[in-house]
Amino acid sequence: MSSQTIGTDFTGGTLLPNYVNGRLLAAEDLATGQASLLARDTRIGRAAGAGIVDGLWVASAATTLTVTAGTALSPSGQPVVAPRTITLPLTLPASATTTGSPVFRRCSGSGGTSGVALGTYLLTARPVRQPQGQSPLAPSPDSTMSPGCAARWTAEGVEIRAIALPALTTVSGVAVTPGNLRNLTAHWCYGTDQLTSLPFSPFAFDPAYSGFDRLAPADLTDLDVPLAVFRWTGQNVVDLDTWSARRRITSPDPVASAWSGLVADRRDADGQARFLQFQDQLSHTVGNGTFPGAHCSTAFGLLPPVGFLPTVYRNQEVAAAAAAGKKPSAAFAESAFDPWVFLSGVASFGGVIDWAVADFALRQSWQLPPEPTSFNSDERGTRLTFYWVRENLDGPLQAAYVVFMTHLPWQGGNGGTITKAADTPKDAAT
Repeated sequence: MSSQTIGTDFTGGTLLPNYVNGRLLAAEDLATGQASLLARDTRIGRAAGAGIVDGLWVASAATTLTVTAGTALSPSGQPVVAPRTITLPLTLPASATTTGSPVFRRCSGSGGTSGVALGTYLLTARPVRQPQGQSPLAPSPDSTMSPGCAARWTAEGVEIRAIALPALTTVSGVAVTPGNLRNLTAHWCYGTDQLTSLPFSPFAFDPAYSGFDRLAPADLTDLDVPLAVFRWTGQNVVDLDTWSARRRITSPDPVASAWSGLVADRRDADGQARFLQFQDQLSHTVGNGTFPGAHCSTAFGLLPPVGFLPTVYRNQEVAAAAAAGKKPSAAFAESAFDPWVFLSGVASFGGVIDWAVADFALRQSWQLPPEPTSFNSDERGTRLTFYWVRENLDGPLQAAYVVFMTHLPWQGGNGGTITKAADTPKDAAT
């Protein structure tokens, strides 16, 4: 045996009762053992990482928010569990609570009887405990007075909170409008502004780069799990956006320094949420039929480096047009997009690619910067290219889609493995 112990330390270590027959146990002993087990669970939770495990999806209907049952882990490592669906009326007094029920509170501002104030909010969930029930206390042998009662249980629950977000005027140099507010609020949450400084000096980059890191610690604590962002008009919930806030379980930062901005798992998680935010908002606009023929800048100030766009064309018509080097002309659906209109001035047509290329591009895009939709292409040149996907064109009759992507480093000067269009037809020029 070539190893040997060179020291031990029990300072601050976990204390668990030693159960033996004949020992007298006091309440303090059991409470200490319970606290030690909870602390152990918390350490395991911190090692697993913070984020949502399952459920906790947020939906809105006029003046209410609904949070489905689910489980999450807070940054402190404590579990956040909603065993059932919770409905939250935003018009309730901010100070009102109901015993045994979840609490909906508004942070950053005084309470009152008018409910949640107008503005944009981050919705979070956090664990709470409260005593429940009664258990009679045993009197001392020489006492003639009733000792009273104590709480029988400590019940665990969930508290839903609304944290006010700042009013935005610009995000990453893009002016905020009523149309793009949802999209740019999401990018404020991702820390898009702060991440632009990472290439300038990675040695001094602040790893607290997200918009949430700018919130007061008393508002967004290490007990809170972000669920969604929403805007309250006083009469309706609007711009409810899940992926501005929701994150998968994210591994703890491997280093608490500037390099965290490069190697932390949260960068990938934020990039995945950014992609899902775009696709979710895109689906919402399709479902509402709000602007299928409009330009992307109408609702998006920033686009993800890779995204998928349902189009108004059938795949077999696209395949025939692509073989002839032409733009397809037969639109069949109004609940989708014309990429030559939606991406006009923002992306150029690139031809046809294999699905493997699109899939690989998406997985390489998590830490790439987003692309603005309002620049002048004559001054800057388009940075995005959109493509048909070969497997979609070769499949049975269905809607065609395009994938757009920024210029990725692995593509090289000629687009790498991408099949480029030989000549962009005049009627397909962006």
